[in-house]
Amino acid sequence: MDTIDNPVFVVGSPRSGTTLLRSMLDAHPSICCPTWETGVFDRLGPMLKGDFSTQEGEEANHALIDRAVVIDWLRRSVCDLMGLLTKHTGKPRWGEKTPAHVFQMDVISEIFPRAQFLHIVRNGRDVVRSLQNVAWAPRRIRWSVNRWVESVETGRRFGKMLGSDRYLEVRYEALRDKAAETLQEICAFLGEPFTPQLLEFHRPENNSWGVSQRALQKGPINRYRNLGFVERAFLKLRAGHLMRELGYN
Repeated sequence: MDTIDNPVFVVGSPRSGTTLLRSMLDAHPSICCPTWETGVFDRLGPMLKGDFSTQEGEEANHALIDRAVVIDWLRRSVCDLMGLLTKHTGKPRWGEKTPAHVFQMDVISEIFPRAQFLHIVRNGRDVVRSLQNVAWAPRRIRWSVNRWVESVETGRRFGKMLGSDRYLEVRYEALRDKAAETLQEICAFLGEPFTPQLLEFHRPENNSWGVSQRALQKGPINRYRNLGFVERAFLKLRAGHLMRELGYN
């Protein structure tokens, strides 16, 4: 198998544990997953879903450029980019983590027909609470809740289309509380052997970049009780159905 054609994409709502999963994945002897989020499909995905035809004149229905040519160019460009980032590792397979790519899974799967997706899902209350406390996100409850709902629902919808051999939903809580068992499931899904060093991803000798990282943290996961009354009410109104569907009672 030409492993350059079956990359791994870590997607999900921001603040759902995508960084933790990326770090664990990068500790695998066969997978390099850079710390840098490319965001490439977040920017170019909408273009590929757009209109490649001329907008006026006699040739209004004539395509300015063949979409297949753009797809091929993007595939080669991404592979070249990831190759630059991973060439020093000697690992045969690469992964990429950009949470917003959850909205471009259809485009990514078209560009890489053998790509596999790890969609990490976390309790919406914890995600919203976390989003309310990061500088880069709008500190508006409506935005935070909508972002979680849209990310999760979009990822699951695309997952049903891709099938169980290309899509795996990973719960953040399971990754923390039952890390070994969850990582074994992930490795089986990816067709890669499980190795205990995935649990020691924070050690410099176990990751692609030779740096110390924050180890897996133990302690309370649920911090939603810190949300105010109005925030909890809006969360229940907008996301209650999804919370129940996911089993977050």
